[in-house]
Amino acid sequence: MVVDLAAALECSVVDLTGQAYMPADRQLDAARIDAERVWRIMMDTPMARRSSAVATVEQVRREAALVRELYGRCDYAGALRRLVDLVPAMHSLADRRVALMVMVPVYGVVMGSLLNVSFPAHAWLAAERCAEAAGLLDDPVAVGVAAANRARVLAYSGAYGPARTLCDAAASDLAGSGTEGALDVLGFLHLARALHLGGLHDEAGAEEHLAEAGRIAAHTGETESWDLAWGPRNVTLWLMAFLLDTGRPEAAMKTAAGVELAGLPAVRQIYFWLDMGRAAEAVGRDRDAVRMLLAAERIGPQHARSSVAARETARSLLRKGSMSPELRGLCERLSLAA
Repeated sequence: MVVDLAAALECSVVDLTGQAYMPADRQLDAARIDAERVWRIMMDTPMARRSSAVATVEQVRREAALVRELYGRCDYAGALRRLVDLVPAMHSLADRRVALMVMVPVYGVVMGSLLNVSFPAHAWLAAERCAEAAGLLDDPVAVGVAAANRARVLAYSGAYGPARTLCDAAASDLAGSGTEGALDVLGFLHLARALHLGGLHDEAGAEEHLAEAGRIAAHTGETESWDLAWGPRNVTLWLMAFLLDTGRPEAAMKTAAGVELAGLPAVRQIYFWLDMGRAAEAVGRDRDAVRMLLAAERIGPQHARSSVAARETARSLLRKGSMSPELRGLCERLSLAA
């Protein structure tokens, strides 16, 4: 309760109690415990073998929708807790095609939840299962989504070359497709490849992919297919991140000006505020940087407190000698020594 009070007041537990104390995040602790449970269940339930669990199609679809909603709110503890039972339930369905159609987005949620609480090796298994399900469906759009998921885990680990190769192949299969959602996924693959090329220090190539993504987004508008939050706003947020990663924080902040966050999924709003915090710190607006990190934490505490970007920005502020009550409290919740 004291930890929750300190977070609400934007200060540290030490400021409230006067006693040195490193708080535990109960939700993150629960997410990390269930991350191990979900990983073991995936290991015990290979794609080729049906689970002994008993569930109806309606039960599985309802639970899958709930898990995707929890993930959309960045409640990774809630999603992982329910995935412990949902994973074997999906594999128990007699209608194999229905099961595979559910598996692609659900294994995407498993991947994202595990990655966002810092379990990249576990997330890779989920991304592989997503790719297996998409391949068995023989659906190029689903295959493209699965490729983006696998590439996300690879890029998280710094393997930009293999990530780009996966997305190139998936985009080639989608080019010219009239299948519903194909253009959205193709646009997203352009964003992913821009990230990979940025990591490989090919800024010109990255800018070409960002420009193509922008053209596609202008045509499609804002969409919700495959939980990608695809559209012009997302392209702008990725451009902002690219400008930051290539040492242009002022341009990043200018690009982000006027972006309407209302209606965007929580995770995209969190990335916006984390990137704004990074940019503000880079241009010397340290107090604003703290406020922006706190804004990200309010939207998705589990995500923000697991974020490498949040920790690195907070460390940079500490190295400069910043030591406000708000920053002390944030560092405490990020498990950083202030």
